[in-house]
Amino acid sequence: MIVKNIFKLTQAVGRLRVFPATKEYYFSTPLRRSSLCAFVAPSHQVVRSPPPIPNSSSGMIWAFSAAFTFNLFGGSDEKEETPEDKLVTTIKRSILCIQREQYDKAEQMLHLALRMAQDIQSKDGITYVYDIMANLAMEREQFKKAEKIFTDVMKRLFADGHNEESPKILHISSKIAHMSQLQGDLEKSFQGFTWTLEQLARLIEKMPDDKDILELYGLTKNWFGQLLMKQGKYAEARTIFKEAYDTLVEVYGAVNEAAVTILNNISVAYVNLERYAEARETLQLAMDLAKELKDDTQEGILQANLGLVFLREGLLSQAENACRLAWKMGKQHQNSDAIEQAEYCLNEIKTAMNGERRQ
Repeated sequence: MIVKNIFKLTQAVGRLRVFPATKEYYFSTPLRRSSLCAFVAPSHQVVRSPPPIPNSSSGMIWAFSAAFTFNLFGGSDEKEETPEDKLVTTIKRSILCIQREQYDKAEQMLHLALRMAQDIQSKDGITYVYDIMANLAMEREQFKKAEKIFTDVMKRLFADGHNEESPKILHISSKIAHMSQLQGDLEKSFQGFTWTLEQLARLIEKMPDDKDILELYGLTKNWFGQLLMKQGKYAEARTIFKEAYDTLVEVYGAVNEAAVTILNNISVAYVNLERYAEARETLQLAMDLAKELKDDTQEGILQANLGLVFLREGLLSQAENACRLAWKMGKQHQNSDAIEQAEYCLNEIKTAMNGERRQ
């Protein structure tokens, strides 16, 4: 669910996207494979996920760090495999299936893991599995199902002693707000993001160096920026995207996948503000990062996006050059998404040229 149809909100020519998306308009919701429910290592300690990887369709669903996961069990010196070991293995396999987009198989394994957790009466294990189920439903765009399960997870967390300032509660609240936006309930989404960001700001005042809180803050800001774009609040959205970018650079460093996507979002805001030079400069920064990350997929699509910005400015020759280069890059790297975006751009250029001739 990434940026597509950049100009749909203003009923203008073109679309700007970064990664595979449905035909609907979505801003970059990058970042999937570093799972919220990160792998449990052989020692049974949760491993912190690497920076998000946005080259897939589902956005930030799996982006939050392992700080918000549940550490199921302590370490064990036993050599014989215990029921807890079997549960951990089943959960790991289910997450691997999700990363491979084998969603039906993942769901089956999660139901098995849930029964295993219930059989050994592992309260944390049950909550952990429910959390993964909710994320899987969100990944599959089964939003009502995901929200119901997330709500159950929150109830379990509250019963376990967590309060409204708990990062685990806030991370779920952020996802529910984002799903509300995707379903068109903008008022509920706005209220959810406003509350979540206020709570996170308070936490950051108390723990300014906590990278996990900062990560959640930055990723939530990015989602909130998307909501503001949908509401037509482009200047506010640009500011929020910039704050998200700065925060995640602090967490991940200057060269990271999340930065590419958020820079793209900033360029979308600039285009809607008709600040085209700044849109192009921001896209160039994103392309430079993609090149440094050796991500040919992103680089090709961003190149096509640049062509669409030129097109919006009425610079048809520059637009055609940019989109033809994007098409060549897509062909060279066998990247169907870059090819699709480039062909869309070239078709829009053709339409614009035909319109000029008729005049």
